Amino acid sequence: MTHRMGVKFSHLPDVDEISPSPILASMIQVRLPDGSVKEFPFGTRSRDVAAAIGPRLAKDAVAAKVNGVVVELDRELPPHGPGGPGTPVELAILTPRNPEAIDVMRHSCAHVMARAVMRLYPGVNLAFGPTIENGFYYDIDSPTPIREEDFAKIEQAMRRVVEAKEPFERFELPTEEAREFCRQLEQPLKVEHIDEELKKFPTLSFYRQGEFVDLCRGPHIPDASKIGA
Repeated sequence: MTHRMGVKFSHLPDVDEISPSPILASMIQVRLPDGSVKEFPFGTRSRDVAAAIGPRLAKDAVAAKVNGVVVELDRELPPHGPGGPGTPVELAILTPRNPEAIDVMRHSCAHVMARAVMRLYPGVNLAFGPTIENGFYYDIDSPTPIREEDFAKIEQAMRRVVEAKEPFERFELPTEEAREFCRQLEQPLKVEHIDEELKKFPTLSFYRQGEFVDLCRGPHIPDASKIGA
């Protein structure tokens, strides 16, 4: 004799109601340049991925390329790749062998030079410090004339900054607060730059290294000792 049992389901959940596994939901997929895909927890930084790959890479790393954009190593990875949710983050760890890393190092050199000049010449006003094809420069307005014979003194001050190995620390402020912050730093050229070009952005980024703080979009190397890498 065959017995049949009927079971009534009063409600079957829709697909959208099914919660993903807490483990999967807390992980980011990361695709490396060799095509391999690895998983890391949310909040992972490029620096952490470099360390997971190996100590040599962690030591040599100066920046990262995340979804096609060069950023500092301490920036947290986004939740997904450029293709949107469900796609892996595209990540490349940059070392001094990569041309893009050289640009980051040169940009940080410009900051180190500006810091050295400000230590030697009080009252200096900073304008821009970009990289160029074969190096870097910083536009500076100094009440004290800076001559070619002063270059050796500036280079020595730069070496002291590099030897201190102080980190480059990024922080952001709402644009109005950023303008007031630059005013308090007595950097009128930065205030002018905000008024003329940057006021359209809701927030602006700064980088701090020791006593030196500069309005800057970055990215930068982890610390000044990497300049000698």
